[in-house]
Amino acid sequence: MALASIASAEVKLDDYFSIDGYATGAATVTEGTVANDKELVDTGRVYDSFLFALNGKYENFTARVSLLALEGSNNGLTQDAGLLDAYVTYKVGSIAVTGGKYLGWLGYESFHSVNNAFISFSQATYASPYATGAKVEYLGETFSAGISVRDSQILANGTFFEGDGELSGDVGYEAYALYTGIKGLTLFAGAGYEDIDGFEGVYTWDVWASYAFTDKLSVAAEVSTTEEFTQYSWLIQPSYAVSEKLSVAARLTGSDGDNGAGDVIGYGAASTYTLTKNFSVKGEITKTDATGGAPDVFSYALQGIFKF
Repeated sequence: MALASIASAEVKLDDYFSIDGYATGAATVTEGTVANDKELVDTGRVYDSFLFALNGKYENFTARVSLLALEGSNNGLTQDAGLLDAYVTYKVGSIAVTGGKYLGWLGYESFHSVNNAFISFSQATYASPYATGAKVEYLGETFSAGISVRDSQILANGTFFEGDGELSGDVGYEAYALYTGIKGLTLFAGAGYEDIDGFEGVYTWDVWASYAFTDKLSVAAEVSTTEEFTQYSWLIQPSYAVSEKLSVAARLTGSDGDNGAGDVIGYGAASTYTLTKNFSVKGEITKTDATGGAPDVFSYALQGIFKF
């Protein structure tokens, strides 16, 4: 992810406040839809979105509030804009306590696709959404760990990237451990649980690792599962920095469906070219082979990214 993302830094307003964000615009051509024809897709938070965030700090306290704008109707949402981050963190030494609305830890790929090597997401299960609650973390130099209790652990359909608002019966739990004590190697293990209405309980497991063989070449691998949705899903992704401005990546990913959707395997290649420190262009070609009656899909996309 670091190889593919463009330079980004907070814009400092004064000693207490800073801002950051991004804007994206893209066009995607998809072949293999139900109509078995070419379809131009240019909507969705993956392709077209705008994020603005305000950060604050005072002594041991930090805070973040962010807003995301997109076309909600093309994302299965009821809103075109909404609140993402809204939390306050108090940190003493290596211990940090956070309360509010925040993103979960699970998943190798970032929720914000501008920070990923690819525009689209892989088949690896992503089930660690924005939700409201509290978390405690130990943030060491080579080892970090945390536990979180929130109103949801599984994304609620139709909501704007938020939990279900229930803290009585179906509370969500999440925990993780991260190790970086070996040069070039990052190891992550995390788990989540929620007693969702209609299910006895849904567990999510996620393990990933990345290793930088050189300053230019790195490889990431991930295995995850979300009960009632997939038996397991996986990702293998090498990335290579051709130059300071150009990076390329390949992706092999799949999922073993547990909800009647069948198995899926995907292949892809992507490249990011940085024109300036704030603007880059990302392109990708992907192919997805599916079973269970779903069509095979071939797509290619081009996206402009402005980050500040």
